[in-house]
Amino acid sequence: MNIRENAVVSTPPETLPASWYHDRETYDRERNAIFRKHWTLIAREDQLTTPGAYVADDIADLPVFVIRGKEGELRGYHNVCRHRAGPLVKEGAGRCSTLRCRYHGWLYDIEGALRRAPGLELGRDLDPAKFGLFPVRVETWNGLVFGCLDGEAPPLHDWLGDIVGIASRFPSNADMTYKGEVLESGDANWKNYSDNSCEGYHVGFVHKSLGKTIGKEEIDIRPHENGQFVGFDVTYIASEADSTRQGKGFWIYKFPGLLLHFAEYSFNCERVKPVGPGAVKLVRWYWCDDDKAAALGVTAEDAMASGKVVMGEDLGICEDVQRNLSAGIYQTGRMAPTEEVGTIYFQKLVREALEG
Repeated sequence: MNIRENAVVSTPPETLPASWYHDRETYDRERNAIFRKHWTLIAREDQLTTPGAYVADDIADLPVFVIRGKEGELRGYHNVCRHRAGPLVKEGAGRCSTLRCRYHGWLYDIEGALRRAPGLELGRDLDPAKFGLFPVRVETWNGLVFGCLDGEAPPLHDWLGDIVGIASRFPSNADMTYKGEVLESGDANWKNYSDNSCEGYHVGFVHKSLGKTIGKEEIDIRPHENGQFVGFDVTYIASEADSTRQGKGFWIYKFPGLLLHFAEYSFNCERVKPVGPGAVKLVRWYWCDDDKAAALGVTAEDAMASGKVVMGEDLGICEDVQRNLSAGIYQTGRMAPTEEVGTIYFQKLVREALEG
């Protein structure tokens, strides 16, 4: 395997402190300074094709949902009633014609306007114009729906930066078929998993099968400032051990927690979702051009199975690392500029966000 990591520093930098991977104070700072200031992958557009269709999730532990309006527009809201903070919709996907608080029955239309407040008279006891749902910014790209809590964050396409141009070299989701999702969870801090995802240093040690298949491949790893991501420019070599590795590919770790994997016949994206200082959830969605895949002797099922194995191996080693980070012996380490340029860049972005 020929992995070229384009070093951006000449001296070995110090890692983030071990405490940043397990203490509650750092996690709370990250929610405000990182995840509430960036765009977050929430849904697929194919989940929101008709008026009233919604997907509910959370951004930085704040419950939110996106919903298709009556005129076809996408809207985003905090999943919180203006009365006494009751929830409006259950987490996951669904469809409704109105939004009714599950606690006391306050009623909103799907445009977020208050229509009824049991026990109160609108216009006399309260002004409905002042009690609409709290909005969340929503934008789309490549069939994906993103939400953002920060009104001053750049538009989604600006946030993606160079990713938009890279994606144009590969099939779009609109030209492929959605194939399904892979869900994983692990006892590891989100940065632990991200550190691992931003370098190829570990591949030969952690991914035994994958390490054999990419022995002759060319992988060029470098940071991209326009979009704040680590890019892996991949030239695959046909392998009997893994038929899914064909032609050209481009892998991306987009700060703070989005993975994108482009191939000539497929695409998958993964959300890295922190669920506490020492736990993470992963959601990966797959698309495939069946005709192109068949011509290469590949199936979407093969790609999903291969991805699931790699995700499991990554989570396994990250859980082992997490135990050591939390044990109190290790405090900081040194990173290799020629082997960990992506992780160095990722940790630099974390430091800048938390320390300025």
